[in-house]
Amino acid sequence: MDKRTFLAKLDSLGLDKNRYCIIAGGSMLIRGLKNTTDDIDIEIRPDYFEELEERFTFKKSPKYPYLYSLSDNVEVAVLEYDQEDVEIVDGYPTESLEHFLTWILENKRPKDKEKIAIIRNYLRTK
Repeated sequence: MDKRTFLAKLDSLGLDKNRYCIIAGGSMLIRGLKNTTDDIDIEIRPDYFEELEERFTFKKSPKYPYLYSLSDNVEVAVLEYDQEDVEIVDGYPTESLEHFLTWILENKRPKDKEKIAIIRNYLRTK
């Protein structure tokens, strides 16, 4: 999905922008560092997750112990995160690229190799 579709789908969830942040590929998409993404990944704290369980049905993901699927293309990471790692981009709370880069480097997924170069280049020119 492109940025417009991504944000429209995210907005349709009706989430409190003060209580989540866009992570992973979405953090690159919203900054224009990629043109499309396959899914929406967000991070929320456990207390907000408990509230959202009243509105949504979450399915535990086998990928990571803290990850849940909200639909086919929306994944929710339930973690305590540092608000200092969140930047507002186009009015949306978004994971800092420094934080995302650290995660990519720690997890060493082959599919992220190209992202590393894009993010490093962006951060150098920022």
